[in-house]
Parts: sequence; structure tokens; C-alpha cells
Amino acid sequence: MNRTPGPRLDAQTIDRAGGVLLGAAVGDALGVPYEFKATLREDQRPGMIGGGLGPYEPGEYSDDTQMQVCVAQVAATGADLRGPEALDAIAAGFQRWLSEGASDVGNQTRTVLGAAGRLPGSPAEALREAARRYAVGHRLTAGNGSLMRTGIVAVAHLGDPAAMAEAAIAVSALTHPDPDCADACVLWCSGIRTAVLHGTFDGVRDGLTLLPPERRRTWAERLDEAQAHPPHHFANNGWAVHAFQAAWSAVTRTTVPELNPAQGHFPAQHLRHALEAAVRAGTDTDTVAAITGALLGARWGCSAIPLDWQQAVHGWPDLTAPDLVRLAVLTARSGNDDNTGRPSAPRLPAGGHADFAVPHPHDDGVLLGAPGSEPVPVGAVVSLCLPGTPADPPGAGVEHIRVWLPGGPGGDADLPYVLDQAARQVLRLRRAGKPVLLHSAAGPTGASAVAAVYGHLIGGVPDRSLPVPGHPELHDAVRLLTSAPAPDAPYDAGAPVTPLPAARTAAPQEDVADEDGAEEDGAEEQPELDKERPRLREEALPRVRGLLLGLALGDTLGSARDALPDRGPLPAGAGARSACLTVEGIIRADGGLPSAVRNADSRWAALRGEEAPDPDAPRTRRPVPSEARGTEAALLAAALPVAVTGAVHGPAQAAARAREIAAHPAAAHAAVLLHHCLTGAVDVQEPLFAEQSQVHIAVRAGLDALGGSGVTCHLHTAFRQAADDPADPRRLAALAPDATAFSALRGALYCAASLPHRHQVGEALRLAAAAPGGASVACVTGALLGGAHGARALPAGLAGRHELAPVLDALAHDLVAAYS
Repeated sequence: MNRTPGPRLDAQTIDRAGGVLLGAAVGDALGVPYEFKATLREDQRPGMIGGGLGPYEPGEYSDDTQMQVCVAQVAATGADLRGPEALDAIAAGFQRWLSEGASDVGNQTRTVLGAAGRLPGSPAEALREAARRYAVGHRLTAGNGSLMRTGIVAVAHLGDPAAMAEAAIAVSALTHPDPDCADACVLWCSGIRTAVLHGTFDGVRDGLTLLPPERRRTWAERLDEAQAHPPHHFANNGWAVHAFQAAWSAVTRTTVPELNPAQGHFPAQHLRHALEAAVRAGTDTDTVAAITGALLGARWGCSAIPLDWQQAVHGWPDLTAPDLVRLAVLTARSGNDDNTGRPSAPRLPAGGHADFAVPHPHDDGVLLGAPGSEPVPVGAVVSLCLPGTPADPPGAGVEHIRVWLPGGPGGDADLPYVLDQAARQVLRLRRAGKPVLLHSAAGPTGASAVAAVYGHLIGGVPDRSLPVPGHPELHDAVRLLTSAPAPDAPYDAGAPVTPLPAARTAAPQEDVADEDGAEEDGAEEQPELDKERPRLREEALPRVRGLLLGLALGDTLGSARDALPDRGPLPAGAGARSACLTVEGIIRADGGLPSAVRNADSRWAALRGEEAPDPDAPRTRRPVPSEARGTEAALLAAALPVAVTGAVHGPAQAAARAREIAAHPAAAHAAVLLHHCLTGAVDVQEPLFAEQSQVHIAVRAGLDALGGSGVTCHLHTAFRQAADDPADPRRLAALAPDATAFSALRGALYCAASLPHRHQVGEALRLAAAAPGGASVACVTGALLGGAHGARALPAGLAGRHELAPVLDALAHDLVAAYS
């Protein structure tokens, strides 16, 4: 059986078709961690942190997308999905998935697939018969298991809505023959088809004409109800009807942002916001978000899906975002490549453009390139290409970011959003110290557009040195993005203290660490913290005292274990003494923080009778007292006080200096979390947060600021486990198995979030001290809780006995005075 020929597809239509399967996958992976967990509140932002019922890796999608991939693999061959051969292939794919890759299977689906293996007939016939018998013998058979997987059916039948409806019913009936399931699949496929072809959500209601007349009014009322209530109103979303309504509510009740690049607002962000709303529906979160994502991807295109989600998403059978887009594009093109071999060719020609790799006029760490025969030695590649286009492999160890850039005139592609995302990826990579090749698969136009926006981000002024010839839409998008002050870039833990200079003919070499962490010779000196020092409020003193004393007390408790003396002074650990050096360095930073810290190190070494550190040593080689020298955790403790400077200069500055002092990225993450603990509100007045601890609010804000890196995903996991399984020593031991820096930070976050209230600080410190890396975990725990609650929340009987208590008190006063 052959498909009805589809309409002619332009670049925008291909972009939207490519977004169907990828949109479903990112929604699925976003909802995985929260499936059947406590419903998220409006202030909680979901993340691809893994876990769930798999458990899944961060970014891994579940059965919702796995089963849709089985359908897509058949659809991508050009088959008519109503035909017996196609349905047999889909049924066989489901059985292969069940035996090879199923990580989570619905009860009805598992039962039907298992029974089909014992029935005669072709794979599709056996499956339909098993599903029919299940429906006869069970009362509730309208689960959401077919609605979640049929979005790609719409892409297979773009040219014929009646054939699309028949195919949707046929694919649904393989496991879910209930009329409610069939109707839901038809309406949602109708919505996806119209969204791909016309860029609107009108197709869902238009699809009512494809239903049997006696059921149209019921579904019209269900659509009205969905638009009148928030997604969580439809709590029984394991039922296909409530899953449909929750998804439609998330789509229609989420406001489409107005275009305002100066504020970081773009219409395409509707996709992200609506998917997050779908996850907040609760219960079967991954399925509701997968259903929602298929329609949103069809409306906004794969180019509108946030790049961090595109980078993270993956799943059975070993597919990533480019693989999912390729399947969808082939489906839209009836299984055929275009005349250039897209999307199947392993490499595309350069389209007549000569090879080139030229430096960005404002940053020679960014090269503008086209496909070439010779590799360019860089640390990262940002590839600009059309949806489904294969890009040249970047080489081993090179980070690769693919940006799908819709081409051609007209259409509703949100080019400003795509260009802004791409430019910010270049900015993130440069802040991480990586030379970047901005790779344009079709010549210099796309690369020039992104480079112009990147130049604006690092210089803050309109950049006219990189024109965008021959493409008026790109030219207008660049002009829009560079005509207003650049909004703040997202925080990155590896960020330098300031952006690159606005203009220069040859960029001086940036600070780039080698494999051992040492900086290369000739690195440009960073600006100092105190050039224009704002004021720090004096009421910050109790929290600064709490941070320092909590750090020291946790260090002592973790080092002593059960051998804490009953009376007399409590001895200071190496981490606390190293932190004192940092505080002195900050206070005496007239000559710059790094040099002041080195001078403090030299004085400490002299008092201890140790060899003074080399004054010319790289500043990432900061020494610590001899008994702790070389340990990550002691260096982390030494960097924690720098968080105080974040209250004055902002968390990005504090994070960069913390990383610089400790020579470890965990210090940057810790500085951001501590910054939010120090600056959070003492008394929470909002009714929404009335039962929350200020520690939870501060830590959540810090995690949001850190973004979605792999490290932050592990911190999110620790935070979530503190809510699900608080104060469990075994859970803590798994999160913090040793004294490394990230282990200490994960464990401390778990302890602080498990016991976040003022009266629980002593208990939290004792829990942290019992961890395998007790001193390091308790040190950071004490800093977080002391910074959030102030010194008076610390156990008075222990804090008053600490041998460094008077010294830390004086340092806290001097530190606040120096900044106020």
C-alpha cells in the first residue's frame, strides 16, 4: 500500500517535522525523574536529572519514546502505516523492544505483547487479537500507552488527513483498541499534522471532523474543559483522556512570550515553558510531557528545542537527537533523501563554498569555518546545518554542538532564538577555555550571523563587522539581537570574571588549564575583585560568621569522628585553617586577590616552619597546610569564603575566583550555592513557600543558576534524594563515598537539604561527619547551613569551644567591614 503523495516541504516545514520525534523525546526525558512522585509546584523547575522508574540516566527517554521509535523506523521507509506489511513491522518492532530494550512497560502493553506471542497469525494480527481479548476481559482498557507513541503517524501522512486518521487508529489498536484511545490519537495526530504544515495549533479542534459524529460533542467538551483548567487538574492521566487533556492544557494555557531579546524573551520559549507545565501535571509525568512535546515540536520545530536538552537526550536503541530528527525527516519525505543526500548521506558537499577557517574579529579563540579536508585543532565545534543534515565528526575529545538553522525565506522559524542559543553556546565554550570552530555546513552566511551575535554578547555593542549577505531573514534577526543591550548570559561555572574586550585585532591568550590544571604561560591577567568595590550590608555579619564558624566546626567534627574531647578547646582542621588564609587574602586584596592569598600562604608556611610556596607558581597551585596538601577537599574548603564576595560582585565573579583558588570546578558550584544561602531571605513571607525551609529555597535557586550540566544533574539528584529519603546514612555514603571535592559537595547538599531547619543544624553536622569523607562533607554542610541561618543556629556548646572561634569572629567582622 502506497502513501498519498505529501505536499511540497520547505525548510520551515522540515524543521517542524523534525521536531515531532525529538520534542516527544525531550518531554519524555524531562518527565522521567518525576513520574509518580510528589507533584512539582509552580516555583519548581524540572530538569533532565534521570532516575525515575528505570532508573534512567540524565537525559534518557523511556518507553514512551522507545515505542514511538519502533513506529518511526517503519514510517521512515516510506511505508503506508495502514498497510499489513507496515503494521506487521511495527508489531515485530514492539516485540523486539520488549525483549531487548524495554526499561519500563505499562501493564496493559506488557500483557498484550506477552499474550500475542502465543497466538497464531502475523505479528500484527496476533497483537490485535490479544488486545481485543484484553479489552473484553478488563473494565479499564483506555490507558495512555497508544497516545504516547502515535505522533510520528501524522508526519507519515501529511498529505492525506483521512489516511492519517485511519493509520492512527490502526497503530493504536495494536495494543489499545478502546474508542477513547483511538479518538485521542486521531485528534492529536491532526494537531501535529496542521502544526507541521501551517505552524498553528488549530488542527486539534479541526480534527473533530475526523471522529465519528456521535463522539464529536464529547470531545469538544473535553477540549473546552482542558483549556479551562491547569494540567494538574487532570490527575488520572494514566487514562488516555486525562493524559490528552493535561497535554492540551499545558499547550494552550502557557503564554507564548513576546519577542524581546533585550529581556531574553522569544516566542519559541513557549516550547520549554509548556513542557515544564506538562511535567508539573504530576503522576505519569513522562507520558504527558512526551505527548505534549510531540505537538510542541511540530509547532515550533526542532530548532526551537533548547540546545542543552538536545545535547542530553538519548535512549534505546542507542539513539541521540540527530538520529531522532533524521527518522522524522525521512518520514516526512516518504523515506527519500533530497538531491544532496540529506538526511542519510554520511557527509554533504560544501555547496560550492571554499574551505575556510578565519578568526573572529573580536576573539581569535573562535574560528569561523566551512567543511574542509583538514581538521582544525579546537576544543569544541558548533555546527550550523539544516534539520537532519549530518555534520562532519569533530574528532575525538572535541565537544560537538549541533544547531539546526532553518533556511530559506519566509516561514515562522524563530531565527533570533536559534541565533541567540548558538551564540550563547559559543560563549559557554569560550568561558570554559575551549577554542571553538563555528562550523557552517552551507558556507559562511550562518556562521557570520552567529559570530555577529557572539561579538555583541562579549562586547555589548552592535557588531557591524560581520555582515550577513544574501539572507534578509538572518540579517534582520542579527540586527534585532544586536540593537539592544545584551541580556545577561546564563551562568557557567567555568566563566571568566569579565567578558572579552569589545574589539581587538589579536586576542591575547586566555587562561586555559592543561591536563594537570596548570595555566599556560602568557595568560592574560584577570581583573581584580576590588577595583570598584560596592558596599556589603553590615547585617550580613551573622551569616558570614555562620559560614566561617560552621565550616570550621564541621571540619572538626568530621575529623574527630567519635574521638571529640568532652571538654576543652576543639582543634581546628586543615580545611578551616586554609579557609582562614583565604579570608585574610580577601581582606588584604589591595594588590589583587590571588597575590594576597599567596602572601597569606607564605606567612602561614613561615609560622609552621614549612617551605614557603613559590611566588611565581601558577595560582591554581595554591598550597594548603602540609597535612592536607594535595587533597581536593581541603582546597574546596579554602575556596568557600570567596562566596561572600558574591554578595557584592555577583555569583559569577565569586565562582570564577573560587575555581581559581581551588583549581577545581566543584569550588565554583559551591560558591554559587553558598552565595544563595548567604543572600536568601531570613523570613519567608510568601504563602506558597510557607512550609519550606529557606535552605531549600536558596539551594534550589543556586541549582537553577548553575544550569543543566552533568555535574549539576548529580547535585539535583542529591537534592531530590534528600526529599525522597532524608538523613539516611547509607544514601549519604553512596552520594559521598570519598573525600574528593564533588563527593563532598554532593554529600553536603544532601545533608543540608535533609535537615534544613535552624533547630536541625547540629543533627545535620553529625550526619555529615559520619560520611566516609566526613571532614570534607561536614565542612561544606556547616558552611551552607551556617551561611543560611547565621552563627546562632550552630550548636552553641560546640561552637564556643572551637579553638578558632575568636579568630573566625574577628575575620568575619573585618571581612564585612572591608566590603562595607
